[in-house]
Amino acid sequence: MSHFVNNTIATLLLLVPGIRLYAGEAHSLRTLKFSRENARLRDFVLSNPSEASFQKIPWRTSVLQGIVDAQKNDKPVMIYLMNGHPLGCT
Repeated sequence: MSHFVNNTIATLLLLVPGIRLYAGEAHSLRTLKFSRENARLRDFVLSNPSEASFQKIPWRTSVLQGIVDAQKNDKPVMIYLMNGHPLGCT
């Protein structure tokens, strides 16, 4: 128990002065000025409207609803399946 108390006290002694210094400063909101290189890289990374056309497709999350809609409109069904946790936590 004393090990826990000693570590807690040491942590507080290190954190409190830093918190007081940060709280005392006046942080103003300002607009950042980006360089041309930054703007060029931003435009390169972000998708333009022609590349984001997949977002206009009315995707279905239910296989059954997708099959019913595809049969009504005489269109094919694409099923995307994956095995495991979507965040890779398997």
